[in-house]
Amino acid sequence: MTILITGAAGRTSGHVIKALLDSPNPPELRLLVRSQAAVDKLKTEFPKLPPASFVIGDYLEASTLPPAFKGVDIVFHNGPAFHSQETAMGIALIDAAKQAGVKHFVYCSVLFPVLTKLLNHKVKCFVEEYLIESGLNYTILQPTSFMQNVNLKYVIANSILPAAYSPKVLQGYLDLQDLAAVARLVILDPASHNRARYELVGQNATFEDIAREISSYVGKEIKCEQISREQAVSMGIAPVKLRSDYAVEGLDRMFYYYDHRRVLNGTVHFGISS
Repeated sequence: MTILITGAAGRTSGHVIKALLDSPNPPELRLLVRSQAAVDKLKTEFPKLPPASFVIGDYLEASTLPPAFKGVDIVFHNGPAFHSQETAMGIALIDAAKQAGVKHFVYCSVLFPVLTKLLNHKVKCFVEEYLIESGLNYTILQPTSFMQNVNLKYVIANSILPAAYSPKVLQGYLDLQDLAAVARLVILDPASHNRARYELVGQNATFEDIAREISSYVGKEIKCEQISREQAVSMGIAPVKLRSDYAVEGLDRMFYYYDHRRVLNGTVHFGISS
């Protein structure tokens, strides 16, 4: 079984790659990236993978995709965050998967993609729709915000937890390792999860709650301080790198939405067995 992982040099896909390689019988992996620099990064992180595991392609350049999809059984796709062409990229990959005869497509979306005031949700909603109508076997994962969005090194070093929205707002959090564990479960047994959508949730907490937890763990007081989006970006603690006006607007909308409406989890958790 050959698994294609898109955005393989990214944080989320990296956790999925590690989870698959840690399986008792790891599947063959093909890692799709957009540059040689990304290939070099992955070779350093996963030195045991053979050279044929790495493929460079452009999601928006259809002619570059067939080598990545050749002989692939299952695709795991996680789109680039706050990218204006994320919908087009997802559609292009679904089309390439159909043309290559891929057996199953796993799409990492977002919790509540119907919240279309949020740009990073709206683009994924369209990809979900296209995948559902594509005729492919599929599974859609809908994770909430990630715990790893809190920069622990910065927080511990500075004794401050910066919050780009009210530190009193409850927000849902999921550990990326848990997302990767669920993704592995689906990828290794796709038939059991065909045409399913899973909302992946964790603990609801405020930034003040998180500051207290970190304080207890490290043995010193961590203060929570509300800052502007501009400060979050300049301090390098925004959850994404802002490379365009679209990304800046998307992040502004997200922080405003969290501040005024929140995105809370439900209470049912996905059962995982190691």
